[in-house]
Amino acid sequence: MRVERGLACGLAATVSLLALEPALAQSTDSQKIEQLQRQTELLEKQIKALKEEIAQTRKKTEKVESAQAVYAAHTPTQPTDPKSPVMMKAPSILDKVKITPGGFIAAETVFRSRNMVNDIGTTFNNIPYPFSPLYGEREFHGTARQTRLSMLIEGNIDPQQKLAGYVEGDFLGIGAGSNYTQTNSWAPRLRHGYLTYDNTDWGFHFLAGQSWSLLMQDQVGITPRKENIPLTIDANFVVGFNIIRQWQLRFVKDFGPTFWLGLSVENSATIDAIPGATTTGSATSVTVNGVVANISNIGTGFLNTVPVTPDRAPDIIVKAAFDPGWGHYEVFGLQRFFTDNTFCAVSAPTGCTVGTTKSRTSFGTAVGGSVLLPVIPKFLDFQASALYGRGIGRYGTSLVADVTVAPDGSLAPITALQALVGVVAHPWEGLDVYAYAGMEQFEAKFFNAGGVPFGYGNPNFDNAGCFFPSATSFAGGAAPLGGCVANTRRIAEITTGFWQNIFKGDYGRVAVGAQYAYVKKEAFGGVGGTPKTDDNIVMTSVRYYPWP
Repeated sequence: MRVERGLACGLAATVSLLALEPALAQSTDSQKIEQLQRQTELLEKQIKALKEEIAQTRKKTEKVESAQAVYAAHTPTQPTDPKSPVMMKAPSILDKVKITPGGFIAAETVFRSRNMVNDIGTTFNNIPYPFSPLYGEREFHGTARQTRLSMLIEGNIDPQQKLAGYVEGDFLGIGAGSNYTQTNSWAPRLRHGYLTYDNTDWGFHFLAGQSWSLLMQDQVGITPRKENIPLTIDANFVVGFNIIRQWQLRFVKDFGPTFWLGLSVENSATIDAIPGATTTGSATSVTVNGVVANISNIGTGFLNTVPVTPDRAPDIIVKAAFDPGWGHYEVFGLQRFFTDNTFCAVSAPTGCTVGTTKSRTSFGTAVGGSVLLPVIPKFLDFQASALYGRGIGRYGTSLVADVTVAPDGSLAPITALQALVGVVAHPWEGLDVYAYAGMEQFEAKFFNAGGVPFGYGNPNFDNAGCFFPSATSFAGGAAPLGGCVANTRRIAEITTGFWQNIFKGDYGRVAVGAQYAYVKKEAFGGVGGTPKTDDNIVMTSVRYYPWP
């Protein structure tokens, strides 16, 4: 290209010289004409030489380009197709799944006006009556045991199918060396551990493992990790709240975004209230009408020292959820099975054959529903729930009895009502203010055998020792034998509190909270009167959430 540009410049100069020819023609000097002719001949020779040089340069260029083309044709290139074996590398697990850590670090306090010998979780049915030395004692603990760690692992099989696993734990477990004296060595405990499978094409959702019961209220649809959990600091939440975490197999079908239907089979256990029951060795039993009923046993192996009831079938729960566009609505049903083993010691009055055994099963059923309403969207939410039926004690936070003993030695479910209402306000971003009122109420179920009172809420039970302390109660922490049966008839609570963010940014979130609760417990009336008691509870919390 440079040679061609030089030739062009030379031709331009020639043209300029030729333009002078008319002026030179006017000269009669023959020498000048001859000189000009010689210069023209010389210029033509130079042009010819330049053309030959250009031709040689083009040949050299073509040879170089040809060699480069041959080299390129035999040199492998890195493909752009990610499936090409040249580009492929073995993907790691992190390339296939999404891992989301969660949880918080907690520094909390609890104060109670009556000593329940609890921690940050209140066992509402254990408020002491006046006979107990705990009735006149106060209780304070500072604790970090509610510190929580979780991990969510998600993987998409394809755009329609998704697998996920979730595990969560805190430190509210109790180990052999756990104490508040020196080490504060509180054991980790499993809160959640389950897997889920979701198929959006089918509208099908499956959960297997330990999670909140299907009975718990959700915020939308029937969706794991979207449960509507009270905002309390108290680890046992609120009286009347339907709470339980247990193993389950859950099957859910959604019919679009507005209607969901779920079925869950869940691990069963039984809380019994059987006055007169005795523990011998590893078995707890009671004798009624000449029949000995085995109602509970002490576990072995991985259930070492844990009381275990002889349940023979899981609990069955069905639930329908509605999201019509304003609010969330649920209706649900519960089926339970209660089993014990009986031995006929005396034939009368049941007519059993002496020396024979019989496994007996009774049934508990319940129905309920809940609503969650955005009364003022993004500012004020209202919630309410209720569960009514037979044998539902363990599905409430107070853990009152499911069953008592029947005249034939079988387990008789106790009828109960559990109800909760609550409001949560969000005055401004970062502040949540809440108030809840809950109740759990039980019906009496009793009989008398040979002049001995049995059952639950029997008016012939002795309550005379419930009202005054004594040397006996201070020595053993209990009323004189048979002196304070006091089966619970009702537990009610009113609680209010708040959470306020004091920091939120790239390094997580810090929130402070405080809660006040008033809890009242009332027993069935018996010989000597109707015992009542109450407790005032104040809790505070500072929590750091490292992850969004």
